[in-house]
Amino acid sequence: MRGRVRSLLTAVVRFNASAASIQKENRLQRMAQAIGLASGSDIPEAIKDMNARLGLPTGLAEMGVQRGQFGKIIEGALADHCHKTNPRIATAGEYEEMLGTSL
Repeated sequence: MRGRVRSLLTAVVRFNASAASIQKENRLQRMAQAIGLASGSDIPEAIKDMNARLGLPTGLAEMGVQRGQFGKIIEGALADHCHKTNPRIATAGEYEEMLGTSL
């Protein structure tokens, strides 16, 4: 990995990579193949590079998110119906870690 993650999507991809369904169904490798990458582990870096090419914010801080807001963000994430359908269920601490690496 070059530098800090700085993208919530890349943090989420890395988090979900170890989920049983992702592993069993080879989802990241299939996705990598579909977009012309050598390996599923190349996806987070490809997302980071694409974000840079598109001129998107480099992290949550650039969008005005501050660490003090994490509690409310995590509370909302845990209450969201998508939380329960994610390939890997995150704890509040894991959400905090993903957010922190994405500042």
